[in-house]
Amino acid sequence: MLFQRLLKRRKANADETPDKSKAAPVAPAPTPPLPETLPDKARLHPDPAQRLAAIEQIEDPAVLVECAVHDTLAAHRARALERLDDKAALEEVARRIGKKDKRVYRMAREKLRLIAEREERPRIVRERCEKLCAQVERLGRLANWNQDRALLDHLERQWSALQDEAEPEYRTRFEQERTRFLDAYAAHLQEQARRQAETKARTAEIRGVDSQPAEPNPPQAEPDRQAHEMSVGPVDPPEAELLAPPADPRELERLEKTSAQITELLGASKPLDHKQARRLLDQGRALAARWSDSEPARAFQPLTERLESRLRTQRKHAEQRLRQFPERLAELEAHLAEGELKQADPLHQSLLSALELIQSSGIESSQAADFNRRLRALVPRLRELQQWRRWGADQHREMLCTEMESLLASEDPAPAVLAERLHALQMDWKGLDKAGSPANQALWDRFHAASERVYERCRPFIEAQAAEREINRLARERLCEQLETFVAQVDWERVDWKKTLHAEREMRQAWAAIGPTEGRVRKALERRFHQSLRILDRHLDAERQRNQALKRDLIARVQALVETPDLESAIEQTKTLQREWRTTVPARQKDENRLWREFRAACDAVFERRAVRRQAHAQDLAEHLALREALCEEAERLAAGEHDPRHLAAAQRDLIARWREAESLPVPRQAATQIARRWQACREALEHRRQTAEHGRRLAALERLERQATFCERLELALIEGRGDGLDPEGLRREWAELPVQADAGLQRAITARFERALKAAGDAAELDGLRRSFADNGRQRAQLCLQLEIAAGVETPPEFAQQRLELQVARLAERLSEGEEDSLQSGLRLLDDWYLLGPAPRDPALERRFARVRAALAL
Repeated sequence: MLFQRLLKRRKANADETPDKSKAAPVAPAPTPPLPETLPDKARLHPDPAQRLAAIEQIEDPAVLVECAVHDTLAAHRARALERLDDKAALEEVARRIGKKDKRVYRMAREKLRLIAEREERPRIVRERCEKLCAQVERLGRLANWNQDRALLDHLERQWSALQDEAEPEYRTRFEQERTRFLDAYAAHLQEQARRQAETKARTAEIRGVDSQPAEPNPPQAEPDRQAHEMSVGPVDPPEAELLAPPADPRELERLEKTSAQITELLGASKPLDHKQARRLLDQGRALAARWSDSEPARAFQPLTERLESRLRTQRKHAEQRLRQFPERLAELEAHLAEGELKQADPLHQSLLSALELIQSSGIESSQAADFNRRLRALVPRLRELQQWRRWGADQHREMLCTEMESLLASEDPAPAVLAERLHALQMDWKGLDKAGSPANQALWDRFHAASERVYERCRPFIEAQAAEREINRLARERLCEQLETFVAQVDWERVDWKKTLHAEREMRQAWAAIGPTEGRVRKALERRFHQSLRILDRHLDAERQRNQALKRDLIARVQALVETPDLESAIEQTKTLQREWRTTVPARQKDENRLWREFRAACDAVFERRAVRRQAHAQDLAEHLALREALCEEAERLAAGEHDPRHLAAAQRDLIARWREAESLPVPRQAATQIARRWQACREALEHRRQTAEHGRRLAALERLERQATFCERLELALIEGRGDGLDPEGLRREWAELPVQADAGLQRAITARFERALKAAGDAAELDGLRRSFADNGRQRAQLCLQLEIAAGVETPPEFAQQRLELQVARLAERLSEGEEDSLQSGLRLLDDWYLLGPAPRDPALERRFARVRAALAL
């Protein structure tokens, strides 16, 4: 046996200390991406501790509902439900959880019940306050002062449990009525004391004991007596007793006897007889009132309260049973109609007990008379069923006798089957006896004789079974001895716990593998075996707790290293603590797993501090890179989809400013060059898009200006050539209005001024002469403008104008050096505006061809 091997090893290694195994350091495992938001952590985090921590912080009922329904751990589901107080959320949990988690379902139903009670509580409090106030208002109205005073104490106890929740009007009402009754009760006591004093004086005068009337109680004793009467409640004696002679001392014995009878009633378990109890109460109160200052009278009052409480409780139960009587009586009638004696018999006995309780509790007999009559009418049917049951039992016994006799007639059945069947038939017979149907003696003799004969046939098998049980007994005794020897000799300070735990498990398995033993010795052997096991288990439990404490201490020490400033030192200490982690006697698997998860989480927290720092820095770099990429994407969208040059220019300025801010933030080194190239490409594309849009806008404006200038020139040439007599100014204005308008207001005003001058010249000779005088001068200006346009557009000038171009270029170079460089394209576009705004000029085909080449070059 393993225990014997352990004992031999202990003797061989008595002076040696077993080596302690050291756990290898646990390297931090790579952490998968974890949920970041609190609701996602509560629902999806793989670490149960993290999920629980998130559940503790969640306030959203919808998230708590999901956790209470779908969390994999029952404790987490229960905690999520505990944090729910919303009625709709609790109803949803109860509806969705169903049979998946009965504990959570019951908790949800219980919380819904408490919410319903809380919602219903104000109404209940108002109803109870109204009832208590009404009861206080009735106190003293019928002059039952002693009973009303005792009832007031009972009402005050009930009121004390409600007064904090009662509304102010109820509190004022109750206090006013209480004060009213106490004032009336005090006046009653004073009147009673006065009448008693007068009675004593008259009695003393009659007997000649004292010639002077008896004085009332001494002043210093009167307040104490009245206080005692207010607490105990004196009985109002009738007028005849006030005039009667002093009480007989033998009445104290009667009072003590009455108290003893009441005590006996209170100690009885059967229902109290209402009439007897009331008779004893009235008798005892009368005697206590005559001897109010005696010790038996003071001891009688608590008995009175207990008996009154018992009577009230009994009557309350009787009324409840009376209300339930119709339903239960109908149930009895249904069972009898169906012939269900097993259900009907105990129900009939219960209804008889209920009738006895109702009749002894002071309830009017007329209320239960009909039930009593109906119950008596059902007795014949019940007796008939009982007779049928007895007949059926006899038939069953007859069948058992026949079956037992058939075992004798069977051809060589297996002994085991024969013995088993014999035992089963005997148990069936005993079951019929327990069912309440007495056996017929003749049937019993027949069954017993057959049983003895069957027993004789299977005796060898039974004796073999007995021998086997004896062997099993000896085997169990040997196991007990081995276990006791080990427990007595083991050195618990140097024991190998893992092997001891393994041996304990083997011992249990060996015990369970041994076959059955005799019942007379089985319990003693079981007790002996488990007594030694308990000693072993106590040592194992102590070591288990010590090992658990060691692990919790290691966890706490590692958790303390999480915040240590010296990260390298914290990592080294964590590795040392990992080597100290070991299991001698394991606890429950879930407890071991929980401690290991906590230890592993604490170690990971230490190891991950450096990773967290790097991750935070990497996250910052990624965010900065994402910012630059977003700027590039925005620039690309503008370059691809925006057509308004002014919007493009504003967006370009804004993007450049934002890029400068983002450029000051670091990005991953491997991505810096690539994002810079991308931005440069985006910026160039955006600039090209803006220039293209601006050029298109200018060309569109030039086309509109060319149409307007052509219209003006046609009108001006007609006037200069003398063809203006038939011109219609209004028609010309309408035709002018139909022409497209310039987006540039200044340019539109300039071309409109040229049209207005031409229109004015149509009706004014002086204006027409001025128009004719400027005609030739405009031709020279056009030639000069054409030369400037060729220079701006980079178009070749005819050789005859080469010298003029050179002089003009030298002059323009001097202007650029003094005023700064200017865009040749923009300069050329402005010169085109001047060309169209200039006015009429003589036709020069060569000049027009030169202008056409410039116009085509600037339009590209």
